[in-house]
Amino acid sequence: MELDLKNKVIIYTGAAGLIGKKACEIIALKGGKLVLIDNDKVNLDILINNLNKITSEKNILAFNNVNLINSEEIDLMLQKIIDKFEKIDCLINSAYPRTPDWSHKFEDIPFHSWQKNINDHLNSYFLVSQRTSLKMIQQNFGNIINFSSIYGLVGPNFNVYNDTSEMTMPAAYSAIKGGISNFTRYMASYLGKYNIRVNAICPGGVKNNQNEKFISSYEAIVPLRQMASVENIVAPLLFLVSDLSVYITGINLPVDGGWTAI
Repeated sequence: MELDLKNKVIIYTGAAGLIGKKACEIIALKGGKLVLIDNDKVNLDILINNLNKITSEKNILAFNNVNLINSEEIDLMLQKIIDKFEKIDCLINSAYPRTPDWSHKFEDIPFHSWQKNINDHLNSYFLVSQRTSLKMIQQNFGNIINFSSIYGLVGPNFNVYNDTSEMTMPAAYSAIKGGISNFTRYMASYLGKYNIRVNAICPGGVKNNQNEKFISSYEAIVPLRQMASVENIVAPLLFLVSDLSVYITGINLPVDGGWTAI
């Protein structure tokens, strides 16, 4: 069996991010129709231009500056998607909003910052999933994929940050990703009767020009002794998007080189 995404309509929030760009390129190559959502207009435009070299413009719909914690804006966007493509096969929740003080140490986190990060990140996953699932229930099919993290499954290992004073694991990140992981299980259980699958990808560290000391510390711990490449995360994501995973729902799939095994 081959990966076939022909004519699948796939919504991707945070599409212009590190993983989203590569995933969207492969989706387009495999015949998928893409709804791109990202608040970074510069990188979104770059992504659209790259995709136009791969697929027809009629297979792409893009939204910039959608408020993903506003149900009216989301409903309006979803109606535009249905008007153009007539269905929604898959929603990928990958948006990664965060405040400028995101990486403060635990004891220095202002409560208003904590609240805003929970609201913009975790609550947006809830609201986009809820509103999209209403369309999927009407269709009697659908597929929702959330981006969680290894730190939605286990606690952080702060030893990897010892030699990098500018890096830490934000407290809100663990709370948000832990919530996403269990919310994934909830939705899978609740929406299964409507033929809607819900799963989560839980990546480990992805190499992206980080501090070399951090990379060395991380790779010394992870069993496969290397950080993930973008392609390492995209491959299992596309497996969950495709019909190859048609009988899989409710899982949090670690893609972590064995990090959560130890």
